[in-house]
Amino acid sequence: MHIGRTSTGIKELDDILQGGYPSQQGILITGPPGSGKSLLATHFLYQSCKDGKKCMLMLTHVNVESFLEQSLSIGIDFQACIDKGTLLITKSFETRTNRIHNAARHGSGIGFMEKDCVENVQEIPDDVDIVVLDNLDMLSLYHSTEEFADKFFTINDILYAKKCTTLFIMGHEDADAKNSIAEHTAFGTIELDMERDPISKRGIRQMYIPKMRCTSLTLEPLNFKITKSGIIIEKLFLRDDIINDALDAIL
Repeated sequence: MHIGRTSTGIKELDDILQGGYPSQQGILITGPPGSGKSLLATHFLYQSCKDGKKCMLMLTHVNVESFLEQSLSIGIDFQACIDKGTLLITKSFETRTNRIHNAARHGSGIGFMEKDCVENVQEIPDDVDIVVLDNLDMLSLYHSTEEFADKFFTINDILYAKKCTTLFIMGHEDADAKNSIAEHTAFGTIELDMERDPISKRGIRQMYIPKMRCTSLTLEPLNFKITKSGIIIEKLFLRDDIINDALDAIL
């Protein structure tokens, strides 16, 4: 089965994924806070805008200004993309904040809020090629496992029908049924994590790709760093290089 590829915006990751994310499919990015999930999505959005694709970012946990400031911190300026209309950003965070405020004023409690994002996804313009939903934690928080499954299946189906290449961002602090549902439904999964080296005591960021359909995977973890230029990936286990170095030393 031949499937197109859409650049991740990170050359090393494109090489690992045989050209990029599978096009017109949903990819799940998971990891704890600070692991680099949003930055991974930022690279993807910026590269897609440069490639002439129309993109939409749906924010549910930070406001637009915070996202743009974080992007500028790694040298990515989206203002030209926004001005040209190649990047659309929905203000889900501000909308939710206003609803909480209104709920408090009316004494209705948080349950007064509209927590269904399916309608927002349905309203995505048909000419949008790229969608980033950052993040699914709000959907998980406010719904039971059955409700989350129904809504995530629906959202994934809508975006597939619209032929969008989509990144779903989701935390994995609680490895519960909702995470498993998202992992099984998505076309591919990338897990980000942070560990501490037992010897140097330095923090280590790692990327693991357990699933990417139509893609040959080594299942080897990857080390990566977050720099002033964004994410830089290095392989954790460079077996061929290690063997070659050992042979060179012997010879």
